[in-house]
Amino acid sequence: MTPSGGAEIALTSEFFAGDARDVARALIGKLLVRDDGRKARLVEVEAYLGADDPGSHAYRGPTPRAQIMFGPSGRLYVYFSYGVHWCANVVCGPEGTASAVLLRAAQPVGGVPAMMQARWRGQRQMRERDLCRGPGRLCEAFGTTGADNGLDLTTPASGLWLADDGVGAGGEVVATPRVGLTKGADLLWRYVVAGSRWASVASGPPARAASPPGQP
Repeated sequence: MTPSGGAEIALTSEFFAGDARDVARALIGKLLVRDDGRKARLVEVEAYLGADDPGSHAYRGPTPRAQIMFGPSGRLYVYFSYGVHWCANVVCGPEGTASAVLLRAAQPVGGVPAMMQARWRGQRQMRERDLCRGPGRLCEAFGTTGADNGLDLTTPASGLWLADDGVGAGGEVVATPRVGLTKGADLLWRYVVAGSRWASVASGPPARAASPPGQP
């Protein structure tokens, strides 16, 4: 059973203003919320550090695709991956630094029928576990596309936002190498709840406990 938390409070731009690794660690356990009742608790994210990270879209500067990453923190950066699915990121750090956190997987906690409809239009039954297990599935479950690029994720007025209900991660958060990269693949910047059945990758390389914020 999913723990029920207190009142949901939208995360502020200040929450996202720090180092992307600190923000990524702190995002575990927070909620992604859609204004139609869809809601999921983040269990897996990845940090990307712009010019200091060869795995980042912003490594070579403000290209047309990565331009949004150089803007204000707390904004949504959506890109199309391999011509197959959308991926959602939240911009972090001071304006101009171009760091971001990829939202990789989450546990549905509200609006499950709407997620199922968004994923398969009622044409296929699926396990609840698979609704948001992976960045492409997460975007599809929430109806997130390139049209949402640049949304302010710090306010419900955007229709899609990130919030805290006080529940927390629900388990030990560990750091592992990021998934599917050829550059920067050795960096331990993927943060995930250890053993979570909702994570996109059930098992992987040896992990270590994630450092608390301020100690990436």
